[in-house]
Amino acid sequence: MEQKRDPRRLKLEPANTMPGPDKETPKDDPLASQESKGSKPAETSPDTEPDAGTNETVESEQFKHVGLGPSHGAQVEERRLEREELEKKRDVVDHDNTYKENPMSDENRELIDIWMQTEDEARAEEEDNVMTLDNYEAQFEEDRRLHNEYKHHFFDEEWRLYSKENLRGKKDEDWFIHSPALRETNDPEYLCDMCRHIDFTVLFSHRGLKPQGNKDPSTACIELWGLSRVLNEKSTCSFCNLVREAIEERCAVEELEKARETKAGKISIDILDEGPECALQLEIGFSHLAITVVLQRLALGENPLPLQALPVRQDTADLKRLCTWIRTCEERHPEATRSIHTFPPEMKTLRVIDVEDGCLATVPTPCRYACLSYVWGKNASSHVHLTAATKATLESPGIFSNGCIDISQTYLDAIKVTRDIGLRYLWVDALCIVQDDDAEKATIISQMGAVYGNAVINITAATNFSPTDGLPGVGNTPRTRCQVVKNMHGLSVAAAFQDSRHPYPEIEDAIWNSRAWTFQERHLSQRAVYFTNSQMHFTCAHGTAYEDTVPLSTCNGKATVPIDQQRFQDLMWPMMSYIWSDPTQTEFPNKRFKLGGLGAESQTMIAVPEAPTPTYRATPVGAHRGGTLPMEGETLWKTYREAVNMYTKRKMTWQSDAINAFQGVADLISQGVNTTFWYGIPEFAFDQALLWYPREPLVRRTHPGASPSWSWAGWEGHTTYRGRGWHNAITVGPFNAILWLTQDDRLATIKQYLVDRGESAERVESFVERATETPSFLHNWVHGSLYHLDGYNDGWRDERDSSRNEHYFSHAAYPGLRFTYPINLPGRPLLPRHTPDGTLHFTAHTVPARFTDMSTNTPKPMPMEDEFLQLGLNDAAKSSRGSRRPWEYIIYHQGYRAGFLSLNIPTSSAVSEPTSYTLVAMSRDTIPQIAPPVCGWDAYWALTAREMQATTFMDQEWGKPQDKKEWMVYMDAPPEGKIVKEDGDPHWDQRRYEDPAFMDVYNVLLLETKVDDNGERWEERIGVGKVFTGAFWMARPWVKRIALR
Repeated sequence: MEQKRDPRRLKLEPANTMPGPDKETPKDDPLASQESKGSKPAETSPDTEPDAGTNETVESEQFKHVGLGPSHGAQVEERRLEREELEKKRDVVDHDNTYKENPMSDENRELIDIWMQTEDEARAEEEDNVMTLDNYEAQFEEDRRLHNEYKHHFFDEEWRLYSKENLRGKKDEDWFIHSPALRETNDPEYLCDMCRHIDFTVLFSHRGLKPQGNKDPSTACIELWGLSRVLNEKSTCSFCNLVREAIEERCAVEELEKARETKAGKISIDILDEGPECALQLEIGFSHLAITVVLQRLALGENPLPLQALPVRQDTADLKRLCTWIRTCEERHPEATRSIHTFPPEMKTLRVIDVEDGCLATVPTPCRYACLSYVWGKNASSHVHLTAATKATLESPGIFSNGCIDISQTYLDAIKVTRDIGLRYLWVDALCIVQDDDAEKATIISQMGAVYGNAVINITAATNFSPTDGLPGVGNTPRTRCQVVKNMHGLSVAAAFQDSRHPYPEIEDAIWNSRAWTFQERHLSQRAVYFTNSQMHFTCAHGTAYEDTVPLSTCNGKATVPIDQQRFQDLMWPMMSYIWSDPTQTEFPNKRFKLGGLGAESQTMIAVPEAPTPTYRATPVGAHRGGTLPMEGETLWKTYREAVNMYTKRKMTWQSDAINAFQGVADLISQGVNTTFWYGIPEFAFDQALLWYPREPLVRRTHPGASPSWSWAGWEGHTTYRGRGWHNAITVGPFNAILWLTQDDRLATIKQYLVDRGESAERVESFVERATETPSFLHNWVHGSLYHLDGYNDGWRDERDSSRNEHYFSHAAYPGLRFTYPINLPGRPLLPRHTPDGTLHFTAHTVPARFTDMSTNTPKPMPMEDEFLQLGLNDAAKSSRGSRRPWEYIIYHQGYRAGFLSLNIPTSSAVSEPTSYTLVAMSRDTIPQIAPPVCGWDAYWALTAREMQATTFMDQEWGKPQDKKEWMVYMDAPPEGKIVKEDGDPHWDQRRYEDPAFMDVYNVLLLETKVDDNGERWEERIGVGKVFTGAFWMARPWVKRIALR
């Protein structure tokens, strides 16, 4: 279908009569076609996904009077050659089937609210004066009217006007200086002929400059064709040098040199306005670099505005600022409800470094102290540690300051920081735990939550490779980066070390942040200060502060959850493509998108002209700061799954530490809750927690005492859990579908009978041991007791979070906490799921699985006879290029797509070894759908998890066999030829089976049968996935007892 373009939101470009920039852009930029990120998408053919390469900027009749048109020849030709080179590289990548991270991942979808707009909502928006399409047009006309009051200068080798026509009555922009003063090139405030015409005083002080930008009527952004000037190392311009030096601090050499090769690059200057109480900042962007630079006006006087720059010395950290941050947090922030601040009764004392006496001391708890978080490094044994042999020496007064022993520089610097912020005690693991006393180590490790959670602050050596590196800016340890400050127009302007809207690379990419033990140290702390190579960075539960920036006021004590607008912009096209092919939305062949936060742009995709065209609305939502564990206002399940996702990315020297290094965070999650963890899996969401997914090839941990295969802790590598889809997705489940087995509770009675009969103790214990290992002594758990179905008068409240369309539970016994399902109340016994040897025993519906070469397999429409499911080999053509990881497989039944699977063992061993594989239906689930619910809001909110669990288990899974016939609806049709962009969901063949509906998916585990030399059989987990329930039952599942190890 021919595309119809809306010309109103096109980017301003120079007129035909004026030389200027070319309008086309590389196709591999997903938003490049819309040079203005706020430009309005047009009507698009449904035959192809939205592609920037098919949306070239065209001249707008409406904007001819402001001079839209092509650029002069030399630059056009150069940019054409650059574009062709980029397209060649893109083509090489596109023909490679290497996996490319899906932009619409679970993590990204959870940052977006999306819903189908109803007629009532549209009317309500108009009444509330919310920007709908109609009043958006009116707003655009107003923006355009104001925009046309100005002349609009742009720079391309020299300053010019976009148009010399109709200038009568038009004004110069407030930021443009017609006749700037000229300074000598050696003057510190010298500005080049590009920069001297920009009034930086105006940009840093005037709000409301939006109509005066030269990029788009709706933004104050100023574009300049001057990247080559900024990157010129010989330039003496203070602005160009400020930006260039900031770029050189952040960019890789290769990227910088490549950008220098272009002579047609752009820079953009945009104004960041966080509100009238904050100082304005400037954001500098670049056409050929993937970074931005934030500029701040240096604070002068006693009452600086938030977000102004503060001076930072390269040689010394300003520890007085750290004292202020701690004092502000302690005095003005409420205590976080989900952190560990009290010592258990058994920890009446704590061994610490007394920084006044310069030695180890044992002090009563609670006390005020700091902790040190650092990496031990490769030569840990060469550093001073506390052992039985060194204990007396380290307890000698002055030992840490008199030079008698060689103390690592990081320890000495941490002692100085502790003293300078007014604390007397410091806790360092290597010096405060007797390293050759296994009993003491086990005791302290089990209480790491209390140790770090009770500290006033956690001093973090973010840049260290070993304890010898020291804390940058403390003692004799210098910082490697210096603050870039330049003067212009009488202002002192600094480049911020870090854009606070984004994760901090000096922390997130540090070796310190890659180690398993530092994970809990980071998340257990009330407060932390990170010593980086540029500055100090402070965090607490309610905000952050940087040494180079006046912090925002946080007197209200509310945690800041920023919205990443740029991330949302970057996801615009992938989001529309995702919804267009969403199997839950196939009822609507036409779709219109209105994306909030980018204006109210509308893009329409038409497949059936006479069919209705629903409107999908989308807005970004706030995201927790990078690297922080979400807790306040979240369910315990979400906190846990995020913890596993972050923790399993990290590395550890000793694989046997997998559980120990996670224990502190497990304690934090379960604080005040009657629950426990088994091999890292939480009792409060045990069924769901078994469904972890590999994010990279995993390696089985085989050390003595290693966790079983059903726990992520039994595998080395990054694992995660599937999310609930969009932030406001319509979804319920999962609900358990298996019969849990447990050791017979009559065993104690039989044991007592044998004792009373006079059997010897040896015979009694021998009987108990054999009985414990014998499956015949297993019986079904009473499902009602296990899932709290015996009665609903237990105080659990079924709540709703309307902002997320999420059901959750609360209880007076657990104030302030949210649960996805009721858990054991205080004082109730916890029902163990595994036997003492770590085996899970349960009965389930199972189907054999076979790896099948789909290139030679012919689909069988009829008859329905295969009693197994196929795991496809050689079927890459079924998935769009690069959308499937090497360990991911499509599940088929008789050649028809039925589900999706992820392996957590090497593919080669799974395919080559002659063994038995089984897919086990663990729980029933739903593919997340777009609001509003098909069943209607009243019916959706009336759904209760306990009733659905009871119905799923007792009626559907273990009811009468004939009840399953209604699930086995299928059509005698050829397979779909659709190529799927994989996202982990099943995407079954909708010609063969039904369209997606509620509770029509099984969460399955792929198990491998093992047999030892004595003939004993058991299963081990090797994969996880989702499969359409109808396809699963068409394979005629067997009821099988499973022993999963």
